[in-house]
Amino acid sequence: MKIDAILVLGKELNRDEGRGRRELAARAAGASVALRHGAEIVYTLEAQLRGQELSGSRIVREALAQLGVPDERIYSREETRSTREEALLAAALVAERGHRRLGVVTASYHVARARIYFAQVMDPRKFEVIAPENFIQRASAEEKALILAATPTEETLEVEGRVEQVLSLLGGVAGRVPLGGRVEMAAAAFLRRVGS
Repeated sequence: MKIDAILVLGKELNRDEGRGRRELAARAAGASVALRHGAEIVYTLEAQLRGQELSGSRIVREALAQLGVPDERIYSREETRSTREEALLAAALVAERGHRRLGVVTASYHVARARIYFAQVMDPRKFEVIAPENFIQRASAEEKALILAATPTEETLEVEGRVEQVLSLLGGVAGRVPLGGRVEMAAAAFLRRVGS
C-alpha cells in the first residue's frame, strides 16, 4: 500500500463510548503503522459532536502521542461532523498539499460507505480506504493490541452492517441533492438509536 498521507476517520461515541474510543485508538494505531511505512503525515478532522465530552480529533491525537507519533506529523482540525465532510476536507487537503495517495482508516463495517463518499470527491486512484486490521502484520505489539481490542464482533458487524447498508443508499443520493448531507446525518442518528 503506497500512501503518502493518512486520514483517521472519526467515530460518534454517544451510543457506545467504550467501543467508539477503542475504534478510534485502533484507527490511530493503523495510522502509526502507516507513518513508519511511507506516510508523511496523519490527518484527523472530526469536531466535538453533540453530547460528547471530547472531539474525535482530540482522542486520536492523544492516542497517536501515546504511540510516540511526534506532533509535527499530526495535522489536526476539529471541523467535520460526518464522513462526507471528512471526505470533502480531505480532498481539499490532498489537492492543496500535493499528496499522491491518501490512506483512509476506518472500521471494517464502514469501508464500503467511506469509499462511496471519497469517490464522489476524489479520483479513486488517489485514495484507499483501509480497516485497522489491515495494518496488523506490520504493527508493533502495542499497536497490535489496540487493533485487536477494537476488532468488530459478529454482533457489531450485524448491527453496523444494517445501518451502513441504508446509509450507503442514502449517501449515493444525498451527495447529489441540496441539504442531502443533513438528511443523511439525521437518518444515521436515528438508525443507530433504533439499532442499539
